Amino acid sequence: MTEHNDVPAFRPETRVGFRQVADDMPFAIVEVDMGFNLVYANKAALQILGMNQSHIESGLSIDTIIAPEQVNPSKKGLQALVNGAEPNPMILKIKRLDGAEISTETFSELIVDDGEPIGFVVYSIDMTRRISIEEKLRHQEGPFHLLVEQSNFVGMLVINDRFELEYVNNRCCDIVGRTRSELLGSDLTAILHPDSVAFVRDHYTRRQKGEEVPTVYEFKIIHPDGKSRDLKISSSVLRVSDGSLKTVGQFIDITEEKTNQQALKESEQKHRTLVETIDSGLIIDDENGIALMVNQPLCLMLGYDDPDDMVGMSILSWIDGWTEDDVQDKLQDRRNGKSEHYELNLVHKSGMLVPVLIHASPWYSPSGEYVGSIAIITDVSDLKQTEAEVRFLLDLLMHDIGNQLQLILAGVDLLGSDIPPEQKPNALRYVIDGANRCLELITNIRRAEESKSEPLRHTDAITILKSQIHLFGKQYDVTPEVTELPSDALINADSALSHLFWNIMENSIKHNPEPEKQVWISGEVLTHDILVLRFADNGPGLAFKKKQSLFDPSRRSRGVGIHLVRRLATKYNASLSVGDRISGEPEKGLEISIKFPLIVRKP
Repeated sequence: MTEHNDVPAFRPETRVGFRQVADDMPFAIVEVDMGFNLVYANKAALQILGMNQSHIESGLSIDTIIAPEQVNPSKKGLQALVNGAEPNPMILKIKRLDGAEISTETFSELIVDDGEPIGFVVYSIDMTRRISIEEKLRHQEGPFHLLVEQSNFVGMLVINDRFELEYVNNRCCDIVGRTRSELLGSDLTAILHPDSVAFVRDHYTRRQKGEEVPTVYEFKIIHPDGKSRDLKISSSVLRVSDGSLKTVGQFIDITEEKTNQQALKESEQKHRTLVETIDSGLIIDDENGIALMVNQPLCLMLGYDDPDDMVGMSILSWIDGWTEDDVQDKLQDRRNGKSEHYELNLVHKSGMLVPVLIHASPWYSPSGEYVGSIAIITDVSDLKQTEAEVRFLLDLLMHDIGNQLQLILAGVDLLGSDIPPEQKPNALRYVIDGANRCLELITNIRRAEESKSEPLRHTDAITILKSQIHLFGKQYDVTPEVTELPSDALINADSALSHLFWNIMENSIKHNPEPEKQVWISGEVLTHDILVLRFADNGPGLAFKKKQSLFDPSRRSRGVGIHLVRRLATKYNASLSVGDRISGEPEKGLEISIKFPLIVRKP
């Protein structure tokens, strides 16, 4: 063991006499063993700790009487004495038995027996009274020592308990636009804006009463030029040596800041209103193509629930057919300051494609630094559909009606020529058949256009189908064979539903070269409340690729009848499919199926 003869120490042979003297000492004295346990405390120490002798005899560690954050430093300090360090005073927080903390100044010595350390003696002086005295002295200095007379930024004032100004600094005079002689002794109300008088006086009164009120708040004053100015003040109450209360305030002029904030708020509101009310989609993305802001129309356009769901996503997530290189090329165009219009397809959340027109431009910060791009996105689905309609009708005029006109002209030429009388009925039939076909095409086109505006209503599909089957049998002398139809089926449709059924049945016999034409119709209700109707024939059928393209809106495919079927099915939210009447044997006829969502009846 290390010898400690040269270490300042308290030796055990003097302990008994020391304790007798220590009990009458006015400051706390304790002894601590090498395990940091208390083995003795004088009367002053017991009083400070709120304990009695039985607590010491029960065995207490210094951990229980020292603030937790000071336990380890205290132990290290005591251990340093064992290693030969000089004793040094320190400020220590003592925990009383009742939980209260007391600040003390402590000094420790090592207890040595036969050259070996056996414990420590610790002297502590209660600093509470000293701190209290220092606090009183600090308050007695008064508020004026806290104020800086020549402050060039903060206005300072002192108000007495009568709401009168007792002190103002130079900056205060500058802000309120009055001289010191005009302000001192005057009621604060004299400079307040009428809208702020009650508010400021209420804060002042409640603060004087000791109530909790905000220390920082805003109010208005009236400047001598008649204009109001906005101030922000931080205030507090001090009690000075004569016992009176003074309100000390430090304030700044925030008029310009408030004006700028209001202008900014109005500007932001205008832009937000513009962004939220425009029908087109709007997106702002950063220089890496990550969405920073998306408006509600674009959110709805792509099927998302909330614009925030799209923020943080890459624009590549929504662009059909683009690669990362394509995106980087566009981003480079924006960095180069290029704005442009172009068309592309965006990917709806459901996977569908949405044709759009995009106007994209660079986006710069107020300092002129490029930070990303901004794009206005217009859904052109209706335009594309209209273009497809125009192309279809143009094709129809050039092809179907053109063919019929050629037939009519051929018949007219024959009738105008010198032909045998027995051939004239055939020539006349050319003219009549061509004219009837033209009228039929025009009627179907009119029905297709009328179907756009008629509202949907609850319609019994089975009743409509049965009536069309009856009429069809009379007109074409072909009675469809009907099996397994449900008794009724309520769907959302309109008066054009009959045309949909008629055109499907008509198409099944018009292109059927068989001498005995047959049509089969069946239906059933599937799970999930779906009505499926099937129309089959014994015609020549279609090859696989033709079946796939029969209802393709980009192709004419057998004239306006199929076009009308496709449009009405879309309006009724129904789906069309084409297959073989007998699976694997397309030459034995075609089957067209159409699925309608049913209206669920309430129990």
